Amino acid sequence: MAHPAAEPNETNPQPPKPSPQVLNHATITSLPQSSFPTASRGTVTWQTLLSAPSTPTNALTVGIARCAPLDAQSPSYLALHRHAQAEIYHVIAGRGVVVIDGAEHGVSAGDVVYIPGDAEHGVWNVSASEELRWLYCFAVDGFGEVVYRFSGEEGGDGQGS
Repeated sequence: MAHPAAEPNETNPQPPKPSPQVLNHATITSLPQSSFPTASRGTVTWQTLLSAPSTPTNALTVGIARCAPLDAQSPSYLALHRHAQAEIYHVIAGRGVVVIDGAEHGVSAGDVVYIPGDAEHGVWNVSASEELRWLYCFAVDGFGEVVYRFSGEEGGDGQGS
């Protein structure tokens, strides 16, 4: 039997059921890209696909991150950071290196990476000709719940993938 406080009633109504979401290619390509305000956190860009309050989700935040092709004058990366939530990457295109708690892992299109909560991690593109793209996923309702703590920054927090 469920705990009485968990059962819906007048003071504890049942949360609304999320509706299915289908984002077509045109919608995805029209979504705005985000980036960090300083290059010290990385030159990565990302598009948030599913996240409250923009979409009626209740358990997942999903987006696509991108690192431009490697350029000697402007490396493309997501700086080492950590956050409380575990995260999953599915590499869509390109080749790169994912560092998790100091261990480097080469990745390429089709690979999946699981990053435990609070593990220090970062990503670098290693290709001079191809963009590195990955789908990222957090088990949280909204992207705003993810607090990024960048290595080397005192009390660093920010938004990103």
